[in-house]
Amino acid sequence: MNTRIIFFSVAILVLFFICFFTARVYVYGFNLGNHPAKNIIVAALFLPILYIGGLLGARTANGIGRIPYIVINIIAGIFFYFFIGALALGIVSIGFLAFGQVHIPLAISWIILSLSLVAAIAGFIQATMIRVARYTVILPHAPASWDGKTAALISDTHFGLINYTKFSDKVVSTLLRLNPDFVLHAGDFYDGPIVDTAPLTASWKKLTEKIPLFYTPGNHEAYGDYTMFVDSVRAAGATVLDDKMVDYEGVNIIGTLYHGGKENPDMAKVLASLSIDPEKPAILINHPPTDFLAPAEHNINLIVSGHTHRGQFWPLRYITRKVYGAFDYGMHPYHENLISITSNGIGTYGPPMRLWNKPEIVFIHFKNN
Repeated sequence: MNTRIIFFSVAILVLFFICFFTARVYVYGFNLGNHPAKNIIVAALFLPILYIGGLLGARTANGIGRIPYIVINIIAGIFFYFFIGALALGIVSIGFLAFGQVHIPLAISWIILSLSLVAAIAGFIQATMIRVARYTVILPHAPASWDGKTAALISDTHFGLINYTKFSDKVVSTLLRLNPDFVLHAGDFYDGPIVDTAPLTASWKKLTEKIPLFYTPGNHEAYGDYTMFVDSVRAAGATVLDDKMVDYEGVNIIGTLYHGGKENPDMAKVLASLSIDPEKPAILINHPPTDFLAPAEHNINLIVSGHTHRGQFWPLRYITRKVYGAFDYGMHPYHENLISITSNGIGTYGPPMRLWNKPEIVFIHFKNN
């Protein structure tokens, strides 16, 4: 509890600093007078209060409504790129000061501000452009029927106040068009804020009536009514793998609940409790791309994950790459018998944008050799 308080306190202070810094740099870059400068800085310092209030309000019994929540997150996304622009403007200003020029040309300030807005708009557009990433995976000792079998991996749908029924129907219709043999959902089906889950359950029933769906919860289900969220997915016809294992046509499919840390001992305990048959190939759904040691020791052949969003929007991908290394995104071997596939997700968290990082469905083609 104390750790959470410290984390959120630091996060709030960082948000206030970012907003103050951004406002101050643009005030300098546009050479504004004292009165407009004060108004801009005060307005900027109000934004963290608005954003945090929106996040907290969305998790109350009455909520704040979809439209206010969406607007707050759109403003936050635009302001993020104004901050990136402020960093660029600050660097340019230092360069001009080094040559003795107090103010940079207004044209440069306008160009940087305009490019920041264009980047934000591009991020909002790209968040709607679902792409399909394709990989081929060899499952050792798989039944002959698995040669040519296909799976669709999705993660981080984050259904909620922003991504709701229209987006859900779009994802389901895309999966039906791709027509895989089965679908793996690697967690964060829901975003966390309170929503009516019934329309989303109905949306996904259209998929499970035709294609099996295996689902493992992520961390965001726990940010709201966990039982309601998971029961909704179960009612849609999904097989919920919360520290459980099923045999699907001769291959073990396992799902483990979200565990923090890079090598959490709970992962080893869960896998040991499942009595995994070493003679059968095994696929593990683990929301974050972590905890590879225990799966390797329990003869897991493929781990599928999400969680990272690959940073969701540039340049945050460099942060997630630093945290998760090569397993941040894509297909990578952990060792010769264990492959990891991490999706960048199909939904969004916070601002509904994805700059240079389009949402994806991962299409996996299985081969026996």
